[in-house]
Amino acid sequence: MALMTSERLTIRQITAADASFILSLLNEPSFIEGIADKQVHSLEQAVTYINDSFTKSYHDNGYGMYLVTLREGDIPIGICGLIRRDYRDDFELGYAFAKAFWSKGYAQEAVKAVLNYGETVLKAKEFIAVTSMDNEASIKTLERLGFVFDKIEKLAAYDEESRLYKLTVES
Repeated sequence: MALMTSERLTIRQITAADASFILSLLNEPSFIEGIADKQVHSLEQAVTYINDSFTKSYHDNGYGMYLVTLREGDIPIGICGLIRRDYRDDFELGYAFAKAFWSKGYAQEAVKAVLNYGETVLKAKEFIAVTSMDNEASIKTLERLGFVFDKIEKLAAYDEESRLYKLTVES
């Protein structure tokens, strides 16, 4: 069931039925390089990953990362949503798209829908986003969406320093 829709996209919770797409996405070289190697190498591991991360977040936090599909044809193209880390109180924006769907405006469209959901449904007043130091594509997307560079930070979830961006919701 769709949680959000936009002109071209449907955004919904990720389920075990999406394991094949999640397996593929998590193993794209750009995902491993830009986000992390999640060590998910089989459909069984993908189902476990979905249950232990996405489904757990929906249950524990009431939100999480969502599947982004094309409205026409219901084709999965990426994930986008809000992350709650154990060591932070922020609404952290996260997204990743299959490389075949880059440079078509889908990330920006999905992020706008997720931020609107965060603001209207979850009553978020501020969002953060984290990128690797040299992820120029994500940096440009975040800046286009109004995120402002805040600082370089070493986050507990990553081995290397990251760029932290913030977006404050206007009341």
